This record gives sequence, C-alpha cells and structure tokens, in this order.
Amino acid sequence: MSNLLSNLDLSIVIPIDLNRRSWDIYKRIKNYVRIFAHSNIQIILGCHNEPKFWVSCVQKLITPYNNFKLCLVSTQKSSLAKLRNIALNQVQTRYVLFLDVDIYPDIEIIQQAYKYTINKPNTLAMFPCLYLSKMGSKKIYTKPTTEFIKNYYDFRRDLIQHLAFPSSIILTDLASVQAINGFDEAYIGHGYEDFDFMLRLFKYKGLIEYTNDILVDEPYLAPLMSIGFRALLAKSCLEILLSPYYFLHIFHKKNKQESYYRLRQINQNYFNSKFHIMININHELDKLALLQTFFMLLKDKKESPKYAVLWAEIEGYKFRINSY
Repeated sequence: MSNLLSNLDLSIVIPIDLNRRSWDIYKRIKNYVRIFAHSNIQIILGCHNEPKFWVSCVQKLITPYNNFKLCLVSTQKSSLAKLRNIALNQVQTRYVLFLDVDIYPDIEIIQQAYKYTINKPNTLAMFPCLYLSKMGSKKIYTKPTTEFIKNYYDFRRDLIQHLAFPSSIILTDLASVQAINGFDEAYIGHGYEDFDFMLRLFKYKGLIEYTNDILVDEPYLAPLMSIGFRALLAKSCLEILLSPYYFLHIFHKKNKQESYYRLRQINQNYFNSKFHIMININHELDKLALLQTFFMLLKDKKESPKYAVLWAEIEGYKFRINSY
C-alpha cells in the first residue's frame, strides 16, 4: 500500500436501499470490503433498516473492519438524500467522496482523484462516469479503467452505454458540505436530489451563479452538447475530461415502473419551484459555450480529434458492434 493511500483523510459515502436488488447490492458491498478492508479510507453506508435479513447480512459482512460503518434509518419512503445525510453525520475525515453502490471502486483512481482535489484551490472536483453495458461490466475485473476510457473515445458502444458528465461523483471538503446543510430531504425516491446538492455546492464554492440555466432541464446525447443546469455544472469542471480520472458504473437492470423511479416527476416539480426563486442573474449560456471552453483547453493538444465522441450527437446503438 502506497504512503499516500495509507494516509488519505477521506470518507466515501454510499446510500443503499436493500429493499431493491438486495442480492446484487450485497455483492457490490462485498466487493468494497475486498478492496478497502486494509485501507484507512472510511466507507460509510447510509441504509434503510429493512429488510432485516439483508441488513443483518451486511452488518455481519462489515463488522470485522473498523473502517466500515452502517448507518441505519427508519423511513417509509425511500430517500437517497436522507440516506446520504445519515451517513454524512458519521464522517470525521476532512474530505468526503460521494459514490453510488454501483460504481466500481478502482482504488488507484480514488487515490489520484483525492490528490487532484486537495491540490485545487476550491477543493472540489466532479468526475466523469462511464456507464458500462452488460457486456462491458463482465470485463470490469480483467480490463483497467484506462482501457474503458479508450473504448469510450473509440465509440465502443457495445461496452459503454454513455458518459455521464456532469455526474454526482463529487469529492470535496466536509466543511463545505456542512455549510450548505448537505442534501435536501424533501426529495423522495430517485432524481434531482443530486443536482440540487451540486448546484448549491458549486454556488457556495463560487463556481457558478444562479442564472436562467438552472430551470432548463434537457438530457443530452453528447456531454459537450448539453444545455441548462447540466451545462452550467459541466462548464466549471471541463478540464477533468482530459484526465485519466474516470469512474465506472456497473450495469444493472431497472424497472422504471417502480415507485422509486416514478417519483422523479414530483422531484422535478419541487426542484423547479425551489430554484425558480433563486435565480439572481438574467442570463443563459450560449449553446456552444461548452464546446468553445473545451476547445480552448485543447488548443495545445496534438491528439484533439480523439475527443470527437464528446460532441457527436448520435444514438449509441448505431455504434454498437458484435466484435470481442
């Protein structure tokens, strides 16, 4: 174990809900134990106290390791915001990294992401996340992250579904998270609690202003073609796309008819009503703002053509191939 790795003043906060995908999530946690069992990085899980059987299984799994904590909360409605906050209450390190349980914990990437963040003046970094396909996820234990990054820029959509940027993978100082009072627990189920948190954190850090963009909510095919609050968040962190600090999201099936996902529209309405009154600048980003800023970063790069995937707005399935 490297000296830096053994001295990371870092906690990783992960929300888990064992009412859904119980066995799958248990296996994910087991992998975290395998990787972090002998690290001083703190792994703090915010978890519902039901179902009792699976909660007990997780408790037995992590009990031998002092750097793992399971923080239980009793609530009738699934709330990622509540689960993250209950875990945040147990953080005692200077820095905190927010991950999803489906993020593959590449310890070398985490080490470098930590070093990158603590050396930034604003001690805040948002990292790109590659969503792997079912086929790509089967290769996660045999291929390094660097190969998946190359696959993405080679348009290998048989292995990678898309790149999320902005993403909710945030590493920052705990003091700033506490200053904005963590996550807003008015959000229920899935959706918008992470965007809400990121907008408030970025505003607190002086990286953005609340312009008209925060009410423009449109998904994107290519990260550099995003608009609205997604573009606002991405613009301040574009340089990270030129780094090797990418995280990988393991494929899993999801049923969008679950109430967990159907509550997204309610969350969107709450998000809009909340931020509508916060706009303090009557301005919108130019639709080419991300491209222009990114091209400035590429000015001295000899391999700039390889980044074309970041603005190629083409449906991913059109690139999927049957090789490999």
